[in-house]
Amino acid sequence: MNEIYLEIQKDPKYYVWIFGLINAAWIVLAYIFKLWHERQLKRLEQDLRYDSERRLKLFDLKATEYAHYVANLDAFGKKNQTELMARMQPIFNKYLADCLAASEEGNDAKQREVLVWFSNQISHIMREGGEDFFKLKSESNRLKLIATDEMLSTFTSLEYLTEQSMNTANEFMGKLVEITIYQQNDVKDSYLSKLGEISAQIQKETDSLMTQMRNEIRGI
Repeated sequence: MNEIYLEIQKDPKYYVWIFGLINAAWIVLAYIFKLWHERQLKRLEQDLRYDSERRLKLFDLKATEYAHYVANLDAFGKKNQTELMARMQPIFNKYLADCLAASEEGNDAKQREVLVWFSNQISHIMREGGEDFFKLKSESNRLKLIATDEMLSTFTSLEYLTEQSMNTANEFMGKLVEITIYQQNDVKDSYLSKLGEISAQIQKETDSLMTQMRNEIRGI
C-alpha cells in the first residue's frame, strides 16, 4: 500500500485524472444498465399485459363457443325427444281425417293429394332434423380445433349419439302411419323408449363435456 501511495505522490494530478475517468466510466455504465433495466421492465410489462389480454380473449372465445354448442345440443335433444310427438300428432290427425274423408268419397285423387301432403310434412321435419345434426357436427368439428384431448373423445361420443337420435327419430316417423293405423302401441313405446335412452346418454355426455369445459376455462 505504501508503494502505491508513494507512486501516486509522484504525480497526483495524473492519478486524479485516471480516477476521475474511471468514475465517469462507472457512471456511464450505471446509466446504461439503468436504461437497459428499464427497457427490460417495460418489455416484461408489455409481455404480461399482452399475455393477460390474450388469455382474456381466449377465455371469452371458448366460454362463448362452448356455451353456444351446449345450448344447440340441448335444443337438438329436446326436439328429437319431447317435441317430436307434439309436432307430428297434428300432422297425423289431419292426414288420417283427410284420408278417411277421401276414402268415404271414393276420391282417389284426393287420397293421393293427402298422401303427397303428408310425405312433404314428414320430409320437412326429417330435413330439419338433418340440418340440425349437421349444424351440430360442424360446430363440433370447429371446437375440436381448440379442445383438449379429453374433450375430443366426448365430442366424438356426442356426434355418434346425436346421429343415433336423428336416425331413430326418422325411422320412427317413417313407420308412424303404420303404427297409428294398426295401433301398434308396443312398437311406438319401443321407439320412444329408445329415444329416451339415447337422450339420457346424450345428457350424461353433455354433463361430462360441461365439466371438462369448465376445467379448461378455469385453467386459462
